[in-house]
Amino acid sequence: MKAKDVSLWAIVIAIVWVGLLVLAKGFVPVIWSGKALGLTVQEIMLSGGFFVVVCTPVYRSIWLDKKLGVSSGETKGESDGTKAEGGNE
Repeated sequence: MKAKDVSLWAIVIAIVWVGLLVLAKGFVPVIWSGKALGLTVQEIMLSGGFFVVVCTPVYRSIWLDKKLGVSSGETKGESDGTKAEGGNE
């Protein structure tokens, strides 16, 4: 599998994870007569966000490079052809 595909699947899994846990949070008290799921919605969303951040750095770098023209490997001086050192030659 390509890294882009793996990153996309990580995002999809995180969305499903958050969706299922939020639904469970809403329906557990109804089904089991007042018992609560031990997670808050903020904790559920944080866990999904953490999963996305950890599993998708390749997808983010591809997106930043293609859409915004930002590359993590080059400095501003290298990208516009000027000297990064600032010397007067």
